[in-house]
Amino acid sequence: MLAMCALAFAAAGPVRAAPRWTNLVTTVFHNYGRDQGLPHPVPTALAQDRDGFIWIGTQGGLTRWDGYRFRAYKADPDVPGSLPDDWVQILHVDPAGTLWIGGGAGGLARYDAPRDRFVRVPLGPSGGRTHIGAIADDGRGGLWVGTDQGLHHLNPANGAVRTTPIAIADAPVRALLRDRSGALWVGTSKGLLRRAPGSAGWTIVALDHAAVSITALYEDVEGRVWIGTQRRGLLLIDRPGARPRAVGEGPILSAGSVSAISPASPRELWVGMRGNGVVAIDVATLQPRFIRHDRTVANSLAHDDVWALLRDKAGSLWVGCMGGLSYHPRTSGLISAMLASENSVDGLSATDPQSVLATRDGRVWMGYLDGGVDVIDPAVGRVAALRPGDSGGHRTILPPDIVFALAEDRWGGVYIGTRRGLYHSGPAADGVRLVPLPGRDPQMSVTALAFDDGVLWVGGDEDGLLGVVPDRAGQPGRVLFGPKDNARLTDDGVNVIRRGLGHDLWIGTRNGLYRLDLATHAIDHIAFDATDRGALPGRNVVAMLIDRRNRLWVGTFGGGLAMMTGRDAAGRWRFHRIGVAQGLPHMNVDSLQMDGSGTIWAGTDDGLARVDPTSFAVRAVRQADGSALVDYYAGAGATSAVGEALFGAKGGLTIVRPGPLPRWTLQPPLVVTDLRIGGVTLPVAQVNQATATAPLTVPPDANSLAVEFAALDYTAPERNHYAYRLDGFDRDWTETDANRRLAIYTNLPPGNYVLRLRGSNRAGVWTERERTLPIRVLPAWYQRLWLKLVGGVLLLLGVAMIVRWRTRYLRRRQADLERQIAERTADLRAANERLGHLALTDPLTGCANRRHFLALAEDQIGAARRGGRPLCLAILDLDEFKAVNDRHGHPGGDAVLEMAGILLLDHLREGDAAGRIGGEEFAILMPNTAIADARLFADRLREAIATARITVDGLSIGVSVSMGVAELCDDEDFGRLYARADTGLYAAKQAGRNRVETVVAPAS
Repeated sequence: MLAMCALAFAAAGPVRAAPRWTNLVTTVFHNYGRDQGLPHPVPTALAQDRDGFIWIGTQGGLTRWDGYRFRAYKADPDVPGSLPDDWVQILHVDPAGTLWIGGGAGGLARYDAPRDRFVRVPLGPSGGRTHIGAIADDGRGGLWVGTDQGLHHLNPANGAVRTTPIAIADAPVRALLRDRSGALWVGTSKGLLRRAPGSAGWTIVALDHAAVSITALYEDVEGRVWIGTQRRGLLLIDRPGARPRAVGEGPILSAGSVSAISPASPRELWVGMRGNGVVAIDVATLQPRFIRHDRTVANSLAHDDVWALLRDKAGSLWVGCMGGLSYHPRTSGLISAMLASENSVDGLSATDPQSVLATRDGRVWMGYLDGGVDVIDPAVGRVAALRPGDSGGHRTILPPDIVFALAEDRWGGVYIGTRRGLYHSGPAADGVRLVPLPGRDPQMSVTALAFDDGVLWVGGDEDGLLGVVPDRAGQPGRVLFGPKDNARLTDDGVNVIRRGLGHDLWIGTRNGLYRLDLATHAIDHIAFDATDRGALPGRNVVAMLIDRRNRLWVGTFGGGLAMMTGRDAAGRWRFHRIGVAQGLPHMNVDSLQMDGSGTIWAGTDDGLARVDPTSFAVRAVRQADGSALVDYYAGAGATSAVGEALFGAKGGLTIVRPGPLPRWTLQPPLVVTDLRIGGVTLPVAQVNQATATAPLTVPPDANSLAVEFAALDYTAPERNHYAYRLDGFDRDWTETDANRRLAIYTNLPPGNYVLRLRGSNRAGVWTERERTLPIRVLPAWYQRLWLKLVGGVLLLLGVAMIVRWRTRYLRRRQADLERQIAERTADLRAANERLGHLALTDPLTGCANRRHFLALAEDQIGAARRGGRPLCLAILDLDEFKAVNDRHGHPGGDAVLEMAGILLLDHLREGDAAGRIGGEEFAILMPNTAIADARLFADRLREAIATARITVDGLSIGVSVSMGVAELCDDEDFGRLYARADTGLYAAKQAGRNRVETVVAPAS
């Protein structure tokens, strides 16, 4: 595809080179079609209204998008106020906020938002059922409307429409533009017209071809007018009075059909093409960048037949294509992805770059999971490739197997570590040669490489570490560290090698971290210790880097990220740990890179993370930030000579340019998306208007209220947060997520209330202004005050008569009752004791029930604070409990729960409390216990449960538990203590289950 684009513009002469990666990275979209709820797969018009909703006109009706749900409007002649025409050709929002709809055959209509209906506007004597080609504001509150019958003007004072003659007779109007000077441009099927401000005459704009059909008009910030045509491409008028000139001379822009033009950013303009996708044009250089549909890339443009473009208020781009609606969120531009595509002749040749190397000449080498190597020039694309083949014993071709590692030597050559041996290529990547290494089989796996100070360090999957001094041709010479030295490594599987300060060489293996002193060959083994929060956090070390302060950072599988802080008084190496509790997306850290600004980036099994090396603050980066890839490969990363952090992932390469990643501070409008009283849907415009103050009235015969609402941050709506509160009824805010944006109230007492709604953007930043809805609940006839007073008086009289009669009767019964009471006192006391026990205890396990346990927790936390004593909380969960229920049925599951409860209660110490929180989850409160003792107690309990068995229907059943333990901090309530212990439980689950994880107190 890129080669075709280069040929298309070859005739344009020399141009300034595009910035690095510009023509290689993929513009990523989120696509919406029928499967996502779009009512018709061909969006033909786009608009954003005053409230922030996105409106999509299609060939099968109109729909409104709120980030979660499409609401469709269809034409129905039997329903008054319905859409006049299902084929929506044009959408336009005027300065007053009114949405105008131009149909393919049904004429002009406006959306009456307060009544949620459409009002037809007749055009001309025929009633105006005609094709609407364009709509533009006239600058005075009226509209210009272009149709198949010519040009029309809508008077804002009286709503009257009159036809305005134009200089080209019988020419349907397809495009309109009122420029900043007030001049009106009219694009017709036979040419382009311009009328100067205050003039009644028309000027025909001379074009290179007669009777050119004009399809789109746009004025940029510099006052240049861009002209889209049918089959004549894109034209540009640089200055007033200048002759239009072609933009580009290739077949797409010079002979293609333009459907829409929209600004994309201050530097770029997007041009929608019929059948040729989107052309992004650099407004300064006029260089094009082609955005096309790619059937091998799921999040590419939905289709190449583009009908409409829209840049929304947040700066994101919407594209209406033949295949659906494509959405490209606004990003900082710092993060982009080069995705593998079979349509690209000069991009990646495979989908899985397992190893990445940035060489000194500015190029990037990538080795693939299925074998082979590409050499990428970030300015032009792939410049060389080493293809794999069945070597059959030959030494000059890469094997068809994984390329684990790459390293550049001092002469610009590159070593290539594969599953079947080590190879060497020259700087031009014009061939390879097998490199036999002393003391090892040439076909043995090479999993890690590093070239430093003239020494090639080789890590193997089976034979540890080797250090040799190679010659210019890449062949090994003197051995510095060989097989005899590897006896001091406790694992032969080397994942990563990094040179540190002085004589330090760091080796990451499957069994921890090693430090090799290059002067003495002394080796320190830094082992993983699950019981030590300051030790190496994971056994399998797969990534390392040295930051600008010469600190070692380590990425592990299962243990997250850690920075080495030095040795303690006992000589143990200590680490500062960073995991999911601190914001890391996943505990498997595959690659670590430091960009040119000194920022640390981590590629994980669930996306990319930015780590501030000073504050250790972690920010997960998602698709809305430009990171389209989420599943990164171990060791597949590099930092380029210009400071770009590069990461190989499943599907392609992520490029992170150095620079501050801005916080997402968008204040999205908070709108009501659905409103129902007594099950009847009401128009939402009446509550979304900024001036709406009239209360919503809830009648007594329909005492129910349901309000759905949304914060219109479309970049990642699933990450928005919400809350609501009904003043006069609710004490506190009810917080909820994007899946439950619904406030429902039924059987409210009569009175006046205020419903308050809150929403956030994708970064969790709450909107500054709440949306408030005054609500009045009317009383039923039997709830009126006068009726209540009369009824009260009658009730009092009746009660008085009954009391007198009952008093005489009760006196006669008093003696009998006193005797019966005395006899039953003992029985009642015993029954009360039994009932009290049942009210506080879970009947199956014998542990305290949830309510009683929470009350105990509050008391114990208060006592611990007052006495200055430690207190710990353990949260435990039975592992794979669903499998027990599935295999043995609920009787088996109940038996396991009962057994766990018995073991738990048997292990409690004096003063401890245990409760069943819900399902298979339990909690233990340990007053007067520090974290170390709590960990020992938890491990004993875990081992006891793991070894216990119970027999049900002749079958022996056992179960293990995962536990998280946290110690109470100053000024910490039970909720925060529980959340930290639960984080430890989650970490235990992620680390393999049947284990205990402690959670350290957050830094003060």
